[in-house]
Amino acid sequence: MKILRILALLIGCCFGIIKLSAQDIHFSQYQYSPLTLNPALAGNFDGNWRFSNNYRRQWSTVGIPYQTISAGFDKPFRTKKGYWGLGAMFVNDRSGSAFLSVNKLGISVAYHFQIADGHYLGVGVCGAYAVQSFSIDDLTFPSQFNDLTGYYDHTLPNNMNQWDENIDYPDISAGIQYRSNAGSKKPYGGIALYHVNSPKVSFIREDNRMNLRVAGHAGINIMLNDKMYVEPRVLCMYQKKASDYVAGVEAGYFFPLKSIVEQAYVGASFRTAFTSYDALILSGGVGLYHFLIGISYDVNVSHLATVSNMRGAFELTIIYKDITKSLDQITLPCDRY
Repeated sequence: MKILRILALLIGCCFGIIKLSAQDIHFSQYQYSPLTLNPALAGNFDGNWRFSNNYRRQWSTVGIPYQTISAGFDKPFRTKKGYWGLGAMFVNDRSGSAFLSVNKLGISVAYHFQIADGHYLGVGVCGAYAVQSFSIDDLTFPSQFNDLTGYYDHTLPNNMNQWDENIDYPDISAGIQYRSNAGSKKPYGGIALYHVNSPKVSFIREDNRMNLRVAGHAGINIMLNDKMYVEPRVLCMYQKKASDYVAGVEAGYFFPLKSIVEQAYVGASFRTAFTSYDALILSGGVGLYHFLIGISYDVNVSHLATVSNMRGAFELTIIYKDITKSLDQITLPCDRY
């Protein structure tokens, strides 16, 4: 019951935060993008090192598609009382007819320690540096409307005298996470705070600050037997008046050790903001040769479905984990004669 109380506290903290602003990038397969989900997840896995890569393409049927790519690498460093996690990530996001581009490079540091037998807590921080840019070539402004023709004219002045097409800023985030590896039911959860330093982000040289974003995630891995599992999970995010909730379940099967395919899973989840529905997310994947390859598709069910024909986003995720080849502890027998 102590496990459930800890998990309930993490979920309660997430839903208890009311005010927080313009949403950041997000992945439907957020659980397979650990370094963009929570800095405290750096190094939080069984293995020597881990590489993760995510690709998302959205709204290709509506206009110029939104595209997000992330790549991450992290590694645990074990000590006598716990272990450190060190990670690096790169994110590129492009969107809209202005070709708004965000490039971010971040370094995460986390520390994980045991709080009880089979129960662990991790805390982490991430320092990142971001560069944003856009193109004004395909944009029109009110001052470019030609009253004589009734159309916008790019040759007319746009009256944008003070603006920058490139800006850069530091970005700091922090997080905490809990996990259990005891028994057949393994709960986990965490909370991450992004833009803790409220970085200044403005192309028109105004003091516009990026609002704090809070991301809370939780779930429980339930082993039905030694080969099959189900894993319900939830994600909730707030940023000023924008919110995002994803709830779903994944079911998987582990194949015998000598099989080429090590694991297979399918999943379904639903994204909503409560005031409006967004998408039904269908996913699936396989594990082989220490790779985990997953795909997902967002079936758009929002008011935009009439225009998008219910087509949302396609996502591809690839994770590789190098299995630890060394023992954490070595015991040598010593017989007495």
